[in-house]
Amino acid sequence: MKKLILLLFLAFMSLSYGLLKGEATTAKQVPPEVIEKIFLHEVSKHLHRWYLDEIDIENINEKQDMVFLFRVLDMKLDEGDKSQYVEIIIPALKLSVKMKKADYRIDELDVTVKSKCFKINNVVRYDKYFEVPEGCVSVNMNVKEMKAYLFKTRHDVEFPSPELNVRIKKAFRKEFTDVLMKMAYPKKLKGERITFISPLSPVANEFWVFMEHGKLLLHCSSDIDLDNPDLWEHASLTFKLYDVFNQTVVSLDEAAGDNSFMTRAQIGRALYNCVVLGQRIIVFAADAAKDMPQPGGK
Repeated sequence: MKKLILLLFLAFMSLSYGLLKGEATTAKQVPPEVIEKIFLHEVSKHLHRWYLDEIDIENINEKQDMVFLFRVLDMKLDEGDKSQYVEIIIPALKLSVKMKKADYRIDELDVTVKSKCFKINNVVRYDKYFEVPEGCVSVNMNVKEMKAYLFKTRHDVEFPSPELNVRIKKAFRKEFTDVLMKMAYPKKLKGERITFISPLSPVANEFWVFMEHGKLLLHCSSDIDLDNPDLWEHASLTFKLYDVFNQTVVSLDEAAGDNSFMTRAQIGRALYNCVVLGQRIIVFAADAAKDMPQPGGK
């Protein structure tokens, strides 16, 4: 009887999650949280805002379901590191999304890095010759339902709390000091300067900042959850600065081997998220050289 109940349970789970391939042992390895519908909707929303374009949506318009493939990545980790890695492959969009749930300790800083959930670590497009790995767990998502969710939530945004804003300002000052100010404000400061910050994502520990006057984009990312005080206590935030005017190309082939450039499409997405969806911040000339922005109006 127990065996029959177990078999019925596995059959039910297979139907519920659209399990198409992979042995039961493979399915058990995939953390249940990454195949939950609401989680996949949030991942899709992040991809929709930052990676997808018109042709991607057109390619799935005629589909009833879109397949998400999952596999656990066997990473070589340091002793005591219990971090988990999962890859989500979306064949219809030719996307590979690598996700990480951090769980390790930095003894030198007396900090435990433990994520609340899986966060996007890397997104890449693969070519038509890409071979989908065997043994993946497959989940079918209804295209119509997903598109309806993306449309309904296209304006939903979340921004740093006042406390987090204070920590961000301190981290910016420590990282860039006078160098950033000279790049962002090359002329003598008069009046106010405008800065925009992109919305936060529940499935990514990153955000972007656009400094309008200097035409600068800053990408800020971390392994630690952005709302974790330990992140700001030890300034464990990684910054990458782009000069939009000088570091934009149509294709990365124009600057092969140099990862300091962004394509015009990437810049456009960043500006959309910062300027259109983002939070507008005012920096006054009298304060700009000594402090980072304070939240202004919309």
